[in-house]
Amino acid sequence: MKNLVYLLFVFLFVGSAFTFHFSNGNYPLGTSMQPLTLDVKIEQPQSATSNDGILKLIVSGGKAPYLIQVISTYSPSEVYKKERVEIKKLGAGNYIIMVQDAEKHVLQKTIELTPVQ
Repeated sequence: MKNLVYLLFVFLFVGSAFTFHFSNGNYPLGTSMQPLTLDVKIEQPQSATSNDGILKLIVSGGKAPYLIQVISTYSPSEVYKKERVEIKKLGAGNYIIMVQDAEKHVLQKTIELTPVQ
């Protein structure tokens, strides 16, 4: 009973700040918003020393506008303010892709580029 009273208190007084936690971000209770998603197409670098890899990123769902941040130990961090990004001249290694929508929902993926040869 005590838990029910607390839940009712939270619902009535916190309202829209009450959120469920999903693996792809936080969405307010009762919204019909589509989950934030990131589609990644990869072109692997040809060798361990070449910088000819490509990442094509497409964000959907959530609420536009989007911020896309690409983090790597091999190159400076870049931030893009659009839903489609093509990043060229990438070498082998791990790249962390962080996406944030207008409602501050965040999605993160780690992409590994491995040489073809």
